[in-house]
Amino acid sequence: MALQITNAADIKTSKGTYLIYGPPGMGKTSSLKYLPGKTLVLDVDRTSKVLKGCKNIDIVQVDNINTWDFWEKLIIELYENYKGKYNNVCIDNVSELERCILSDLGSKGKNKGVPSQGDYQYMQFRLVNSLRYMKNLGCNIIWTAWENTDSYQDANGQYYNRSFPQVNHKIINNVLGLCDVVGRLAINPEGERGFILTASNSTYAKNQLDDRKGCLQSELIPAGDGVEGTKTVSKGPTK
Repeated sequence: MALQITNAADIKTSKGTYLIYGPPGMGKTSSLKYLPGKTLVLDVDRTSKVLKGCKNIDIVQVDNINTWDFWEKLIIELYENYKGKYNNVCIDNVSELERCILSDLGSKGKNKGVPSQGDYQYMQFRLVNSLRYMKNLGCNIIWTAWENTDSYQDANGQYYNRSFPQVNHKIINNVLGLCDVVGRLAINPEGERGFILTASNSTYAKNQLDDRKGCLQSELIPAGDGVEGTKTVSKGPTK
């Protein structure tokens, strides 16, 4: 077997995998209008109406009833027929996608619509495998998620209120590990929306693409980052 060896100095980071999260209504979906280049949004939670008027954005309504079969066919279709046709592919949002898959599987079971333990395992593997598959599309991948909070105790016994993406707890580390950037959407004292990109005891976040510790909502992916001739869209209403 011949190894394909690349020197680290030659690595380019023009494409990335992002997970952005925040409470409902904070502006996650609206953040997608600022992405440079052409964007495809896979609308799970039916909030794409806030993108009205954005000519650089195409939208696919994900079947939120027969989600299990639809999602598999959608991912395969993207890879076989749409690879390289978009600069960004966005899943909005993965928290609702989990629930839709579980609801669909539960409706097909024998427990009066309640998902079985096996259904949770099916969902977990499908989501992680989907993210791996989508990383081969040759574009930026952006997943949105709602925000969860809990109380966390560190090694010194100190407690923190911790914020993290609403992703099934058994796969959250796997999902976050496959992402280059995890950003928490927040509002600064000046009233500007932006992303926290550096981790703390109270926030799940990371940035493996550059040295930014945070950015404005409109600068998650800088205009022209791997995209020729693009401009940042002007600010609009938030979700």
